[in-house]
Amino acid sequence: MLAAISSGLIIFLGLALVFVFIMGMAIISRYRMCPPDRILVVYGKLGNQSSSRCFHGGATFVMPFVQSYGYLDLTPISIDIELRGALSSQNIRIDAPASFTIGVSTEPSVTQNAATRLLGRTMDEVKQLASEIIMGQMRVVFASMTIEEINGDREKLIASITKGVEVELHKVGLRMINGNIRDIKDQSGYIDALGKEAAAKAINDAQIRVAQENQRGATGRAEAERDQAIRVASAQAEARKGQNTAQMVIARSDADLAAEQAEATRRTEAAQKVAEARALQESYKAEQEAELARADREMAAQKADQIVKAEIEKERIRIDAEAKAAQAEIIQKGQANAWVIQKEAEAEGVRRVAEGEAAGIRAKLGAEASGIQAKLTAEAEGTRALLDAKAQGFEKLLRVADDTAGATQLLIAENIVRIAEVQAGAIKGLTFEKVVVMGGGNGAGGSATNGPGQFVNDLYKGVIPLNEIAKSVGLNLPAFLGTAAAAQPKADDARSAPPAGPADKP
Repeated sequence: MLAAISSGLIIFLGLALVFVFIMGMAIISRYRMCPPDRILVVYGKLGNQSSSRCFHGGATFVMPFVQSYGYLDLTPISIDIELRGALSSQNIRIDAPASFTIGVSTEPSVTQNAATRLLGRTMDEVKQLASEIIMGQMRVVFASMTIEEINGDREKLIASITKGVEVELHKVGLRMINGNIRDIKDQSGYIDALGKEAAAKAINDAQIRVAQENQRGATGRAEAERDQAIRVASAQAEARKGQNTAQMVIARSDADLAAEQAEATRRTEAAQKVAEARALQESYKAEQEAELARADREMAAQKADQIVKAEIEKERIRIDAEAKAAQAEIIQKGQANAWVIQKEAEAEGVRRVAEGEAAGIRAKLGAEASGIQAKLTAEAEGTRALLDAKAQGFEKLLRVADDTAGATQLLIAENIVRIAEVQAGAIKGLTFEKVVVMGGGNGAGGSATNGPGQFVNDLYKGVIPLNEIAKSVGLNLPAFLGTAAAAQPKADDARSAPPAGPADKP
């Protein structure tokens, strides 16, 4: 009963753990994070009575079964608008291909519109919706402007298109990132004519400006030439005057220069002589000081050489002494360590040899003891088995023979061959170097032809009879083995026969 309750409790706990694990994984899987290039839209049962809640970045928990979620992609969308046949305010049809870049807005109010109108739509569907909105607003803007305004003021055109498109795109949750009008053409050629007119006007204005500039250039050139002549004449007069003044200055300068040069020459020569005298005096003094310094240097060098040699010899003697002492100490330590190591090695060898011999002796004695024990055990087991077999055989033999006498007769009959072999073995191994025949060598008929055979016969008869052997141990042989009474007269005749002469038998 307790085992059943325990097993049921274990199963209940296991199921509870599995349920808790599944619920935990479900809760973890419903915790959603919003990447920066997307808007997370949670919809379903919301507490604020709104249709959805939008998150740009961050994370939120989406309750299972009652809420779900989706994503709005913030990737910019490039749209090419091929606007054709749009009417201007002058009822002139124009073609204006343009390129716009849009995307989902991240403003909270506009993002809510995107969640309501764009969630679940593909990128192509969003692109198609935005294209229709942009194309409609472009037509509205072109219808409110003249060709001159459209062609002359592109910034105003782009600003008007952006303002109208932005309002309409916000209604579906989008915003315009960039807009560009690639080209503007009309089907009647009006814009081309305006271009030609503007080109001609620009050319005429340029030509007028060129003529005016040429006129101003000629007048300015004449005035410049006149001013140049006046300036040249004035410059020449001033130059002549300047030349004369310069020559006067040059003459005075030359005189002053000659005087200064003569004075400088005199001073230079005097200074040179004084300098030469001083240099000669300084040279003599320098040579004297150099000779004294050289003598001092040579004396110091000699002293230094002697001192250095003495110091070197002293240091060499000290180093040799220290080296010899260190060498002797190292040799003594090495010899001592070698002797100790040798003795330790010898002791270790003796110990290992003794341990090896002792282990060998122990192993040998153990093996011999085990072998002897095994041999004795086997012999004892064999002897016990043999004795058990004999005991069982004796028991069966007694049951068959009914008494001990009959059993004894059967045992003798069984072993009669062995007894005969033992009796024959008594003379089997005898070696006869000389045989002396007693009784004359006569046979039973009185002839002497069977001497050796008769001798063997007599010898066999001389062996203790089998019946006598059995009687000596208290046994009576069976009648079919013969009786002792029939053999007795022959034995007596043999004993009473006269002795014969000796005969040598090789």
